[in-house]
Amino acid sequence: MPPVNWEKVYNNEFIHAPDCWKTCGGYCCKNFYGEHFKILDKTGVALPLLESEYEYYKSIGGIKNITEPAKKRTFTLTNGKSFSIYILSCSCGGLCNPHNARPLICRIYPYFPLVDAFGMIEGFEYSALMDLFYRDPDKNHKCTLVREQAKKVKDELTVNLKPLLADPQVVFIFMCLKELVTRLKTKMADFIDNLDDEGKKRFIAKYEWMILTGKPWADKAFSERIDAIYEEVKQANGNVDFL
Repeated sequence: MPPVNWEKVYNNEFIHAPDCWKTCGGYCCKNFYGEHFKILDKTGVALPLLESEYEYYKSIGGIKNITEPAKKRTFTLTNGKSFSIYILSCSCGGLCNPHNARPLICRIYPYFPLVDAFGMIEGFEYSALMDLFYRDPDKNHKCTLVREQAKKVKDELTVNLKPLLADPQVVFIFMCLKELVTRLKTKMADFIDNLDDEGKKRFIAKYEWMILTGKPWADKAFSERIDAIYEEVKQANGNVDFL
């Protein structure tokens, strides 16, 4: 299977919603609950990139007003296979320069696909971690696309993500992301949109602790599930290694 053509990805507007930022104050590009953070970055939005995407991102010069170096995190499975994620901290507030250099995670916001080992989309989940905690997103979510155009956005993503989901490594990452957010939601076990200010502060303090300690994912069962996902995707792709 040929690798992802990131040039084509970066030339694709996965969601057609021109000027949607004018209806929500640029929610997708801001840390709306950052004022409550005590340890996490109050303004920077974390943008994860696969290693192959990051290499392409660098080759086109990247976003000029993201000046902090990307943080590299390498994860090793118990079978010895490893992969790396690069995380950009973006405080551009939607004024990224140039706009067409923004990463994939920005292009598919507000969702990421829930896929099986063959890359078939089974549903969608919110792509920003704080967005996971709306009890009634159709009513309370800050993103206009979620409240008013969810079906349209998901239909567009279903079509436009198809070439990308031919890559087993991309499928693997999305499947792992599903496990990650499922664990986080289970540990948090609450919603933020119905809390008063004091409740939000307590909620976000717990959220910061979970993110910083990695507690939702620090057990043998989670590691075993990631190993199983690797084997599922490998088998779905003719038993060919992809990491």
